[in-house]
Amino acid sequence: METIARAFDLGLKANRKERPASTFFRGSKLGSCLRQQYYDATGEPVTNPFEDRLYRIFEQGHVIADTFERNLRDSGLFEEFMSEVPVEFDKYNFSGNIDHLVRWKNRDTLENGWEVIEMKSMNSNGFKYLKGPKPEHAIQAASYALALEYNGFLPEEIYDQQIAARVVYVSKDDFNISEYTIGREWYDRAIRVLEVGNKFRKQGRIPFRLPVPEGKDPKKMWPCAGCQWLTKCRGGE
Repeated sequence: METIARAFDLGLKANRKERPASTFFRGSKLGSCLRQQYYDATGEPVTNPFEDRLYRIFEQGHVIADTFERNLRDSGLFEEFMSEVPVEFDKYNFSGNIDHLVRWKNRDTLENGWEVIEMKSMNSNGFKYLKGPKPEHAIQAASYALALEYNGFLPEEIYDQQIAARVVYVSKDDFNISEYTIGREWYDRAIRVLEVGNKFRKQGRIPFRLPVPEGKDPKKMWPCAGCQWLTKCRGGE
């Protein structure tokens, strides 16, 4: 007899929509692993497909994000509130979609009030270990702000001005929120990652594998754990 659980998992896979990458590098993966991004951008067949459990986690994140967005819009604190804002940075073969681009009514964020908001959901246990933004999330948010600074975006007053960026963590269990403004050092780091990545791309070389500390299992460490090309990259390690 078929089960509702299997029907749900099959439906999740059928309804999952992957954004086609228009550029080699994507904001959602920029702070992770350059080799992983190379495999993804060049269409390398996956050797470690996602487990059903991960599709459920992805869907839960979408549900949390929808609730988060709806209530932010109704807060009355924003002059402008845009979601899923596409950005490109042609110089670095980079593109992405900003979760939310907002303009605060009280413009104390920066003089112009514009800010990139990157939202991440996690379970409440994860909040115990948050001491600041995770590096991969800080780089992602900074890369989006940089794309806006270099290329501009409507309305015109955004052109040639600094854009603030913030990473916001939302608990899946109780909507507890932790948020971190991203310093300019993360913008510099995002540029360095793009420069290194593009150097490999132009030379037609696969980026280096991330080192594994002695005694560690790559299958249990970020970002190797859950990587769809783990076996391709690590072989029998």
